[in-house]
Amino acid sequence: MDTDEKTAKADQERVFSVTDCEPDESQLVRASQTGDQQAFARLVQRYQHRIFNLSLRLVRDYDEASEITQEAFVAAWQGLPGFRGEAQFSTWLHHIAYHCAMHQIERQKREIALQEAMAAEQRLRISNEEKPLEDMIEKHEQRALLRLSLEQLPAHYRLILILRDFQEMTYQEMADRLALPMGTIKTHLFRARHLLKRCVLALALENQS
Repeated sequence: MDTDEKTAKADQERVFSVTDCEPDESQLVRASQTGDQQAFARLVQRYQHRIFNLSLRLVRDYDEASEITQEAFVAAWQGLPGFRGEAQFSTWLHHIAYHCAMHQIERQKREIALQEAMAAEQRLRISNEEKPLEDMIEKHEQRALLRLSLEQLPAHYRLILILRDFQEMTYQEMADRLALPMGTIKTHLFRARHLLKRCVLALALENQS
């Protein structure tokens, strides 16, 4: 066998398919980076159980862990062209899955906080309706101005005010609930109160004209 034949045979042995022996991770990654969906499917098969278990430990819900696993592999497929092999593929994939899970947790926190804020608004409205008529008449204008002003605020400012001033949460509780830095919470609260005062004043002047 001459040199060219030996080289061709060696190249053939390096090429893998579904009938070949299991290729190593680097071969699968390189093939996936060229758009080989079959190679990527084998990476998915190899790591999907680990990624699912990681997601399940983080979110503690089977269905959500399944969604996160799928989201992580989609993100990995889209990000493969930028993968430079500075870390192992499995490490890179776990990093993606972790961030997908964290984003899901943050979304859940915001949804829960918004639902609780809306429930608090509803309870306040019902409480006002149950008070004696004379009390309601006495403070009707002030409450109407406040309610209208709140409704004019951006949703994230309104949420901050409700959690702090109506539910009396601490800054730490708000930061945990909204998955935001405490400094951001304080900044949003300052701006929300300032904007609320401007809205109340504008509406009061409008009513007097």
